[in-house]
Amino acid sequence: MPTSTPGQYTTYIPSHASSGNLVTDFSRNPDSFALSEWAQYIPVDKNEGRYVQMTVEQAGRILDTTGGDFYWPDEGEAPTGYGNLETFSWQSYVTKRYAFPFRMGELAAEQASWDVLAHHARYAAQRCMTWRTQTAITAATTSGSYAAAHTSAVSSITGVTGKWDVSTTARKDIKRSLDHASETVLKATLGAVKPEDLMVVMSPGCAKKIALSQEIVDHIKGSPSAEKELTKTLSRANRFGLPENLYGYKVVIEDSVKVTSKKGATKATSYVLPDTTPFVCSRVGGLEGIEGAPSFSTISIFLKEEMTVESKHDRDNRRHLGRVVDDFASIGVAFISGFLFTAATD
Repeated sequence: MPTSTPGQYTTYIPSHASSGNLVTDFSRNPDSFALSEWAQYIPVDKNEGRYVQMTVEQAGRILDTTGGDFYWPDEGEAPTGYGNLETFSWQSYVTKRYAFPFRMGELAAEQASWDVLAHHARYAAQRCMTWRTQTAITAATTSGSYAAAHTSAVSSITGVTGKWDVSTTARKDIKRSLDHASETVLKATLGAVKPEDLMVVMSPGCAKKIALSQEIVDHIKGSPSAEKELTKTLSRANRFGLPENLYGYKVVIEDSVKVTSKKGATKATSYVLPDTTPFVCSRVGGLEGIEGAPSFSTISIFLKEEMTVESKHDRDNRRHLGRVVDDFASIGVAFISGFLFTAATD
């Protein structure tokens, strides 16, 4: 080290304590992810299992509008009920176990002036939740999983003339699209899943784009709750310019962010949900499904093990090992209660 004369920057050796042990950290609390708002968790005991998927027809089948199929005249034979059973199919889930590990030298951990191991455990937990969200988004946005009537480019919907971000008050392309999805779900579920049970899930990029459209600007401006939307504490939805409820549908902004560049390369990030594929889904009931009860939730996450945090001091190699373990499967169990939009924005 070169010699120096006493001066402002030479008589003191900088240390972490000089900043009050400040740690700048941007790790995200797993509980703050939007996933639990639109997907239902199903705790399971086994890695592999089956669930029953009922068809939805017999409960609403009316072939004779005069009632001839059901009429039971006095002294006549009662309707037999033959052929009136609903059909079903067995569907499978298979969970997969994932580990999000890290390791750190013993000297690095013991000499750090902050709890460096705890910080890396939080990073692993966030990475775990980001991956779980990615699998659920993949399930929700795979067009081939939906019946043909439950997915469409927005401009192909009857009455819709263009993409959402250029919609006008007169066109109301966004409202027409959401109402079309709602009606499709209502018919497919024989009225079991109603418009108030549905939510529209979109990325922050999609939300920002459509929030600037004339349709949305005028809708909010003309709404009785316009002042409330502008002055209240920001929610996940109106943080990006949209109301929490749009035309009666709950708005969920899926704002999970993933890093798509390798370590050491120029940092590249993107939202897990693309801007062009918002979707409508149902998540009826609480966060956790009830065993044996009917489920109308579009996407379910079967959880064998949920975010187990483990740590170990490897004395032989003088290092600390840590990991977060998750064992789950993201499954679209009821695509008839959802609708996938494609090419919704530019």
